[in-house]
Amino acid sequence: MRRSTGLGAENEAIYLALVRQGAATVTELAERAGSTLEDVLRAVDALQSEGFVHRTPPPRELVVPVPPELAVEQLVQRQEEELERVREAAYRLAAEAYNQAGNRRTEELIEIVSGQTAVNLAFDRVQRTARQEVRELVAPPYAASAEVNRTQLARQADGVVYRVIYDSSALEDSLLSASAVSHVRAGEQARIADDLPTKLAVADRELALLPLDWATPAHDAALLVHPCSLLDALVALFETVWGRASPLSVTAGETLAAEDPLSADDRYLLSLLVAGLTDEAAAARLGTSRRTVARRVQLLMERTHSRSRLQLGWHARERGWL
Repeated sequence: MRRSTGLGAENEAIYLALVRQGAATVTELAERAGSTLEDVLRAVDALQSEGFVHRTPPPRELVVPVPPELAVEQLVQRQEEELERVREAAYRLAAEAYNQAGNRRTEELIEIVSGQTAVNLAFDRVQRTARQEVRELVAPPYAASAEVNRTQLARQADGVVYRVIYDSSALEDSLLSASAVSHVRAGEQARIADDLPTKLAVADRELALLPLDWATPAHDAALLVHPCSLLDALVALFETVWGRASPLSVTAGETLAAEDPLSADDRYLLSLLVAGLTDEAAAARLGTSRRTVARRVQLLMERTHSRSRLQLGWHARERGWL
């Protein structure tokens, strides 16, 4: 056990004696272990600092073992926290190293990562680089074990927005669909589209991960793209697909489904606006008020993330609403 806990042979022997024979004073422990009082005191201090024992107050001043499952759980938690601190420091250093985009040589703008483990770590790096938003295209082939993305849940809890577009085939993959439900419930903005062109993950406008051989299940080669025209093009690709995709939501049966299609009334309203009618004229045709027409148009713009009515008309045609 000492190899994984780092206790050392003598400290572990003291701890095991306490677990097997019960609490004892330092003097009793020295007698049990056949060690000097000074050695046992050092061992007890070390065990106490690591959370493996605690000491009772006078007059007995017993050394009491913490149950092994609790002691090890606390040790694992401390080690995980330390690893997380190291990881965050590494990402901060990496961000500093790549901050000066104008001074980079061309070959530094793109990194090639090879091997499934390296690609997985690169995806984690992209997520941790994001300070505002992560954009993803999720296309087949899907991983054999599509588990919940713990990094994503943690980043969402930190306030990072995730916008994810799933290929329509994703809903047929039970494992992926189940994990996506968890992500959406945690705040992910999800959409669905047919025949996504590639897999993709983009952190803000700082870093993107683009598979080189995305048609094979191995996912063993990919590009990490730093700020450059290629990164701009990948962001534009995502936004174009996002505008055409349909929103996804979690159903009562805990599955993902595309949101209800456009109503007949909204289709008619859009057709009137595209035909050039004013809000007043459209309201007269619909038998409602101009204010109601303006409100419905605003909701449609929000639904399609349109910044203007012209863009709304474009999105409507792209989605087949007209």
